[in-house]
Amino acid sequence: MISYIKGVLAHKDAKQVTVDVNGVGYAVDVPPRILTDLPPVGDTVTLYIYYHQTRDNKITLYGFTSRDALKVFELALTVTGVGPGLAQNIVARLSPVQFQRAIHRGDVPTLTRIPRVTADLAQAIISKLKKNIMKMQLEVDTDLENTVSLNTEVLEILINLGASELQAEQAVEKAQKVLGPSAKRENLVQHALRYIQN
Repeated sequence: MISYIKGVLAHKDAKQVTVDVNGVGYAVDVPPRILTDLPPVGDTVTLYIYYHQTRDNKITLYGFTSRDALKVFELALTVTGVGPGLAQNIVARLSPVQFQRAIHRGDVPTLTRIPRVTADLAQAIISKLKKNIMKMQLEVDTDLENTVSLNTEVLEILINLGASELQAEQAVEKAQKVLGPSAKRENLVQHALRYIQN
């Protein structure tokens, strides 16, 4: 079983990257959110891997830049009706903290913002995962209550200013990384706007 791949990022496109490990190129499927976190082609990269093999023996490697994102992907797959493609959508649209919070609160509207997640499926995801979701130990050091609540406010402000949901989510995530968990709302909005305008 492959736990992670570390090597030179040889190629990347919208859905897949190739990592060169000692002369062997591994094709790894990645969600759009992960692509924004990757270094330039030619740099070293580490991807945490989910190894998937279908009944007809087709093998796909799904890669993530953090163990937290991999945990969300694996948890999502335990829900009936959620396959690898949909699990990738979840990782692409919600950070691990946002996903954990949405499940804990039974937040159907947040989950239905994910492509292909209907209200019924969102309810099924919540029912399946709610009991144990807060036991998911995240490596990210953040205050779950305050950070997620603040980020949701900032997200809504950016969308009201004309950003798409995906643009706003990625911008808020980048701004949060730069400013840290103690950042004020006004600073987060200003910093996130820079990423959207660029």
